[in-house]
Amino acid sequence: MVSIYMFEKVRALVAQKKSDRAIGRELGLNRKTVAKYRLSNTPPGYQPRAGSTRPDPLVGFEERIASLLTATGTLTAPEIYVVLRDEGYTGSLRSVQRHYTNLRMAKPKERFFEQQYEPGEQSQFDFKEKVELPFIYGPQIVHFHFGTLPHSDFFHIKAYPHRHFEAFIDGIHSFFEKSGGMSEKIRFDNLAPCVKKVLKGSERLYTDSFIKATAYYGFKLLPCTPGKGSDKGDVEREIRTQARRIKNLIKRTGRVFQDFDDLNNWLADFCKKNLTQKALELWTIEQSLLKPLPPRDEEVLCKTAVMPVSPYGTVRLGYSTYSVPDEAIKQSVRVVVGAYEVKVYALDSSSTLVATHRRQPEKENSILLVHSLRSLIRKPHAMVRWKHKSILFPNPVFRSYYEYLQKILGYGAEGEFLKTINLVQHASIDEISSAIELCLETKTLNPFLDVKELVLGSPEQLQIPSQTQLRPLLSIYDELIPSLQEVSNL
Repeated sequence: MVSIYMFEKVRALVAQKKSDRAIGRELGLNRKTVAKYRLSNTPPGYQPRAGSTRPDPLVGFEERIASLLTATGTLTAPEIYVVLRDEGYTGSLRSVQRHYTNLRMAKPKERFFEQQYEPGEQSQFDFKEKVELPFIYGPQIVHFHFGTLPHSDFFHIKAYPHRHFEAFIDGIHSFFEKSGGMSEKIRFDNLAPCVKKVLKGSERLYTDSFIKATAYYGFKLLPCTPGKGSDKGDVEREIRTQARRIKNLIKRTGRVFQDFDDLNNWLADFCKKNLTQKALELWTIEQSLLKPLPPRDEEVLCKTAVMPVSPYGTVRLGYSTYSVPDEAIKQSVRVVVGAYEVKVYALDSSSTLVATHRRQPEKENSILLVHSLRSLIRKPHAMVRWKHKSILFPNPVFRSYYEYLQKILGYGAEGEFLKTINLVQHASIDEISSAIELCLETKTLNPFLDVKELVLGSPEQLQIPSQTQLRPLLSIYDELIPSLQEVSNL
């Protein structure tokens, strides 16, 4: 049989008085087929097959597919196909996919239950991980600490460079500062910095730092059951929604952040603008029922330790190393580790701030050039095998410059290189880098002196010539001023 379209073509050509043979040649049909439909006014009809003409290779494997899905609900159809093929299945992946889809569709629909909370009863907290945002120094992964009062839907977001206890507890305190007080209870995930071990039901073994924070703030704990998002569905839903909106807004506006202070100010403004009128009204009422928030206490919000400075001019926290100035070597210091910074204080009555570092992730170090450069200049060859010498090469230009110095100076290359680095006291890294590039292009034989002159200028260029003080003779201008009589005659 031919299609209805082809049947209509045959009838149209027949109406043009063409022969069966000519119609057959034009349409690619047998002339007997053309003759059949010349005599028929009824278009062809097709009857569906009564059943499959061959056995279904999936027969006998249906229960196996169901058992695999029951045991591991995240299995995909291609993964199940591989298992069945190893067990003797000879059919296609498409057949497995059809049966897989039918089983998934047969799963009963999940019902959600709207939750109701009393004013000031609880707050919910969570971290959103691995959100990449643009900073002036390049893209960086940040972690959103999200808090909400589920009664009023008031929410606040704060960003942190790392996900640790200090960030978690600082985020809670910052949320309560914005909300105007503390709720009676807090609901949170079983974060490793807070929970040592999940026990039966709501029982948990908490870390010492979290126990201290709980005693200080006085809120009751509502830990979530692992794998049960319904325990804090409000915050789970909101953080997904707001994180998506934040990323879309930043991408659309081309916003680039200076630092975390800039980002957090922007986030505070974002939260304020996205608080609905209804949430604002409910929050205004809820504020009166919140408990007073204790003041910030670094002993609670930070990790503190007293330790001696090593002969290398460093202190070690976990797997990370931080540098201090030479004056603090072999002295005992007090180290305060916060969410964003690590601060080192002298252990005396003055508690002088010795050093400040950006908080580093585990196993990464922060060695500041300003702490090490003076000693390196006195011992230049120590840099050859110095563990942290990578800080001396902020970009490839400095590496090329050092190699050039080794080529023309040999043993004295380290001293000349460090004296060049020492120019950071008078100019920026970019300015020094540009001067180095120019000297490398000219193949100068006095690289340090030439770089210094390019960066600082020669004494002749810097000298400001003396100027004689001008003493104008103003009496000649008096003759140009008309007298009172002359003015009155005008």
